[in-house]
Amino acid sequence: MAKVTDEQSKNLETITDPNLRVVILENPILRGDQSISRIEIRKPNVGTLRNLSLQDVLKWDINATNTVLSRVTSPTLNPAELNNMDVSDYTSLAVELTNFLVSAKAKSQAALMT
Repeated sequence: MAKVTDEQSKNLETITDPNLRVVILENPILRGDQSISRIEIRKPNVGTLRNLSLQDVLKWDINATNTVLSRVTSPTLNPAELNNMDVSDYTSLAVELTNFLVSAKAKSQAALMT
């Protein structure tokens, strides 16, 4: 039987945990000598949204979205790193965040309307 690598183990954990999403960046973030290309996003709870407008987060207001992402990403991304990200990578993070905030019922109703 083949040995499971650490990366495969992390991927399996992500697949089996509905409260976790992974985004692979097309343009990695450079932090010192480290290149960050894999970002995990944890499902936010109400406390994660403290002092923020849910409406602003759902509209992808940059300040609100950056605040939430800095609270739910691993490794933790700071506002400067988020502001300097490639737009397509940032959009991927925002989409995954939004998927946590919208119920399955709302998603299926939206799909019927298209």
